[in-house]
Amino acid sequence: MSRKPNTGPIPASSSASSAAPISTSLTNQSGEEQCPICKTLRYMNKSMRFLINPECYHALCNNCVDRLFENGPNQCPYIGCHKTLRKKAFREPTFGDLSVEREVDIRRRVAAVFNKTEDEFEDLASFNEYLEMVESLTMDLVYGAAGAQGAAEEKLLQWEEHHRAEIERNKRAGEKARESTRRQIAAEKEAARQRRMEVVRAEEEEKLERVRQREEDLDTLARAPQGQAARVMLKKRGQHRKEELAASEAASLRRAAAAAGGGLSIRGLKKKGGDAGGSGSGSDADTGPYDPFGRLDLQPSRYELQRDYKNPFLDGARRDHKYTAGGYDIQEYYSRSMFEAFAGLAVFIGDEKETGQVGLDLRDVATEGAGLAAGQADGPADEKAKTEVKKETAEIKKETDRETAEASLKQEAQQQFQGPVVKKEEPVTVKMEVDDY
Repeated sequence: MSRKPNTGPIPASSSASSAAPISTSLTNQSGEEQCPICKTLRYMNKSMRFLINPECYHALCNNCVDRLFENGPNQCPYIGCHKTLRKKAFREPTFGDLSVEREVDIRRRVAAVFNKTEDEFEDLASFNEYLEMVESLTMDLVYGAAGAQGAAEEKLLQWEEHHRAEIERNKRAGEKARESTRRQIAAEKEAARQRRMEVVRAEEEEKLERVRQREEDLDTLARAPQGQAARVMLKKRGQHRKEELAASEAASLRRAAAAAGGGLSIRGLKKKGGDAGGSGSGSDADTGPYDPFGRLDLQPSRYELQRDYKNPFLDGARRDHKYTAGGYDIQEYYSRSMFEAFAGLAVFIGDEKETGQVGLDLRDVATEGAGLAAGQADGPADEKAKTEVKKETAEIKKETDRETAEASLKQEAQQQFQGPVVKKEEPVTVKMEVDDY
């Protein structure tokens, strides 16, 4: 297929905004994509790509671009278009609508010239007038008539010529801001990746720790004396529970510190504390009233304190003004009594001396003790311990029965040889113990 003859003059200089693209269709009557120049179907060439040139935005296939512009600049092959095109300027379009592609390129070119920021203006009204002027010029370049496009193009060139130094300075500042944004985004992605790796590493360490604890428990159980398996397991469970609680608290503290130190920075938010002028405090924890205990939670965890308890001893103190007038509060007595009652329940001095570890979990102790008392402890070591206890109890019972039988035989033999035994009655002394309330 031959190219059209060059019948029109070629302008000396051209611009992306000086002419709108000619409306052409990249599909034939059958709905198949084909090149408007060489009529090649995409069905016949799956690797065919359509390229455009910002001078006229006419679409050509890559084969036509290689064939027509291999030896240097050439005229656009579309009928009625006299633009001189170069091969290096061809690129693939971003949008399917070439008019949108052209408008985006024009706006990008205008934004590169009119690149002032809000900080350079005295007030917001002046900045809004500047933006309105830029938008009017852009609309003339995109949708204006030939005269309006020429005037807008001339104004754009004059502005670029008169403010070249300022444009370069703003361009460098914008590049620095974009580079800072890219670094921040990269740092946030790296931090997110590190957090994910930390979570995976923590899960692996937790699995290995569980396996290690399991092996240690089995070794301890194998070395434990006979009948002491349940007690050893009770201590081990209490120790594991304390370690898990400590690990969870440390993990929560690390997450809180990471949340406080990281995060995205949003422009326009009011700063807190001294950054806002020193009128407020620096953290939310300091905004409340002064607390001498540092917001320490003194609420009891092992029991729930009721408002009233039935006790005849306290009825008089509850009603007598001699007690209440001096500031005596019956609730203080309740709190002190309950605290003293529950203060030492989790302290096992003998066990701590044996193991060398201070403190056991009261819930584990109570659960295991109840299970042993009800005969619900599982495992071969616990069954062996219960069997040994039953054997010892049976032997003690047999020994007691044998001693009782021997004593009865001796008493009967004495009665046969010595006659009836007169039992001397002794005065009975009744001892009564009176509880001291």
